[in-house]
Amino acid sequence: MKKKRERQNDFFKEILIELRESILFEVAWNILMFIPRMLLRLIKNIR
Repeated sequence: MKKKRERQNDFFKEILIELRESILFEVAWNILMFIPRMLLRLIKNIR
């Protein structure tokens, strides 16, 4: 019974770690894609 519970906890920990990593990746990716778009808009507005 104890081993089964530990396996379930490990499974949920793995899911939470995976979710955290994917969310962090998405946030970083969105920031990196946002910067060039803003620079292009800035350059267009200046001209």
